[in-house]
Amino acid sequence: MIKFLATYGWYIIISSQRWISTWTFAPGVYLMIIPLAFGNSNLKENLIDGQKNALETSGFSDNSVVLNAFGISNWDSIWSLEGLVSGYLMNLFMPLLIAVCIIGLMNKIGAKSEEDGTFEFVASLPFTRTMIFSAQAIILIGLGMLIPFVWVNLIFIMTLFVDASLNYSSLVESVIQSALGGVSFAAFGFAIGAYTGKSSLSWAAGIGLLAMEWLSGMLAQTNEIFEFVKEWISSFGAYNNPYVNGLDFADLSLVIFKILLFLIIGFWGYRDRSLNL
Repeated sequence: MIKFLATYGWYIIISSQRWISTWTFAPGVYLMIIPLAFGNSNLKENLIDGQKNALETSGFSDNSVVLNAFGISNWDSIWSLEGLVSGYLMNLFMPLLIAVCIIGLMNKIGAKSEEDGTFEFVASLPFTRTMIFSAQAIILIGLGMLIPFVWVNLIFIMTLFVDASLNYSSLVESVIQSALGGVSFAAFGFAIGAYTGKSSLSWAAGIGLLAMEWLSGMLAQTNEIFEFVKEWISSFGAYNNPYVNGLDFADLSLVIFKILLFLIIGFWGYRDRSLNL
């Protein structure tokens, strides 16, 4: 089993290396601009302070729906490097990127490859469906956690060259919770794709769940049902700014349980259906 996982995992990485390398480095390089903006006084004045003044004069800073839409608890907290990274990027932007990246990757090696006919090679090998699904699940979780770690390390490296700082251990705690949230959306998309063999349903399920949980957080203060979803179900709601508050066992347990549940559902459907070959 271990030999198979290593062989099939290497095949997946080689066959999808352009997708993986692009998503590993492109967002990280882009995010390196953030500490640069805070570390340079001229850029900070033009970009950060300018946006802050515009927001305060617009009246949006007092709108709770807008706050929740961006996953921000307090506008004043995001005008520092630590606040922006931990209170906005990790809460909303990074889970979205992870979900899109991993759903796309899992489609390439799963449902989409069945539709294109490229999965026939893997299906012809002496591998059981349990082995194939297990390898794909490991790739999903492994890359879903590894890729955002590359992003935050690139951000942290940039702080070493400018007048800005981040606490690395707190940054790691934040990215663990954030990455697990993104992986939960990707796991649901992957599960539906494995269950049905349809890549379109995989995208619809993963991004649909993300959109539903995002909307529940945005409208939580207007409806008890949305409030319940945010507090007890949503991966977005499970992010309680670990950079400041540390990792919470209940929040970690929620997203891990969701990931395992989605994978079980996907495996249950995948093991018995006919492959699209």
